[in-house]
Amino acid sequence: MNNGQPNVLMIVTDQMRRDALGLNRPGFAHTPHLDRLAREGINFTRAYSACPSCIAARATLLTGQKHENHGFTGYDSAPEWKYPVTLPGVLAQAGYHTQCVGKMHVEPARALMGFHNVVLHDGFLHDKRRKYRDPIDYDDYLPDIRNKLGHDADISDCTLGCNGYTVRCWPWDERLHPTSWVTTKSIEFLRRRDTTKPFFLKVSYHRPHSPLDPPPSYFSMYEGRPMPEPVKGEWDEFMENYVNAENPVPEEPYFQERARRAYCALVT
Repeated sequence: MNNGQPNVLMIVTDQMRRDALGLNRPGFAHTPHLDRLAREGINFTRAYSACPSCIAARATLLTGQKHENHGFTGYDSAPEWKYPVTLPGVLAQAGYHTQCVGKMHVEPARALMGFHNVVLHDGFLHDKRRKYRDPIDYDDYLPDIRNKLGHDADISDCTLGCNGYTVRCWPWDERLHPTSWVTTKSIEFLRRRDTTKPFFLKVSYHRPHSPLDPPPSYFSMYEGRPMPEPVKGEWDEFMENYVNAENPVPEEPYFQERARRAYCALVT
């Protein structure tokens, strides 16, 4: 508490299923710290995203508006975000020191959306690469990678697609993984923030969204561990003939299960 105002920490993950919380489905993903948060707080077991597409869902999260009102009803990275009222903006007006670390996925890429500051990493940056000459011009994660690995290093050097199901463990120092980086930068904010004000910190992880690139130490946690059968919804029959030519789903059960193990490792 600061002057009677509570500090607010918002943790956002991308493409994390509700059953990927260990508390909700024992034997799947190992999430002891998130389980504790759920036990000591509220775990919504019947909540749905009205439009489970990343940009549309993020617009709702930041504005509190329904999709038909904020204008995003699916994936469209081109329109500029022009919202006079946002959650971080309202909190900033209320005297909060506001910060986002990690994924924003807005346009323009460096739009603050009401935050005082954004330490940005949007993932593989495929949309922005088409618009900007060099991702280092707008991404904060890539300069750190290049400082450690060389000036020509890139996020895509792990050879995996940004929406694929192929698995390859993270090839570099675990501390350089995007998940570790977001955590480190978030802790830096907590150490260096304006302590005269309450804070609103959005910690926004790109993973477990693919690429499926967990650090080896986390992937090894799931090697040989029995995996429960996938949960399928009533709509599953409509997806049986779906073909994703760019990021094909593996047909062999071994590689399907390997992808699921890597997903759980990223969650952990």
